[in-house]
Amino acid sequence: MASGKRKGRSGRQRRVVVVGLDGSRHASRVVAHLARWSGGGRAEVVRVVEPLRLPSLALIPLTVRGVLQRAARAELAARMRKARQEVQTAVMRLRRAGWMAHPVVRVGAPLPELLTAVRTERANLLALGARGSGSARRLLLGSVADSALKRAGVPVLIVK
Repeated sequence: MASGKRKGRSGRQRRVVVVGLDGSRHASRVVAHLARWSGGGRAEVVRVVEPLRLPSLALIPLTVRGVLQRAARAELAARMRKARQEVQTAVMRLRRAGWMAHPVVRVGAPLPELLTAVRTERANLLALGARGSGSARRLLLGSVADSALKRAGVPVLIVK
């Protein structure tokens, strides 16, 4: 449905939204925008942390390898803490606005994880922020928002 709503047990329309966060100010704007919608709904607030990929360490001495692996684990843990804080802030804002919001932090590639959340939650809307990168950058680096428009299977709200 274009309105981003689903019929509930009472026959009323019910919104089920997956909100994708990425740490940017554009993602904060998505939450602010949804908080202004009357009637609220159910929101799954998802932040995907991309895993750190270390290069092959086979030729590196064991002591150095261990230091690099510990540093990578510490960095991922720090990113996860920051992501949990971001998601919790968004959830609290949506709850104050009348939404039933649930926080989710995952490790993986952003688009597949968001699309999985849409399917799992049976969402009828995916809400994202757009960083506004130019077409050349989108062509070279890809864009979660651009790809979501093509692959989501539900309406996508993109807030700039």
